[in-house]
Amino acid sequence: MSRSRRRRFKASNVSFGEMLEMVDILKKADYDGKYGPYPNPNVRKAKIMAKVVKSLHRNFGVRRSKDQLRKRWSDLKLREHEQYRKIRRVLQKREKRLGGHPSSEETRDPPPLEEGEISPTQEEQEEEDVVELVTTTGDHDVVDPGHFTSESAQILSGEIMGCNLALENLKKNINDVIQKNKNIIDVLGSV
Repeated sequence: MSRSRRRRFKASNVSFGEMLEMVDILKKADYDGKYGPYPNPNVRKAKIMAKVVKSLHRNFGVRRSKDQLRKRWSDLKLREHEQYRKIRRVLQKREKRLGGHPSSEETRDPPPLEEGEISPTQEEQEEEDVVELVTTTGDHDVVDPGHFTSESAQILSGEIMGCNLALENLKKNINDVIQKNKNIIDVLGSV
């Protein structure tokens, strides 16, 4: 495919909710292949990443490239350890709240600890209680009420922007349907 005909995606910041969704899918699908040799690992990874792209588009109204998401996944694991731990804690709490049954059709054992990571004690987990914001679409965001920072504000403002984008898309779709309906009525009226 020629370079001019490729689809371009805006490389904006990935919100916390989007990262949560991405990590959830990648961990459940064993994207990194920790649980066994898989035939055609590159094809398998491409399919998993395509699933992430679809899910983000469906749930957040944003289109992200596979390359951008691969880079974000790599950054989370290699450079942003604290952010990655926050995401994993939210996913673990979600799994506990759902009775240990992940929302996806795929199931697997809880993720092993990363190299050098110490499992949190019960006291630490209680200290790290967070407020979980749940939207009607089932998205989850986390804000620590005791330590509301500019990062927390950025997370929430990013979610607001995502919601506004989703609303804009819905309005456009509604207007398209209304226009189509009017066109059909006009055609029927002229018959």
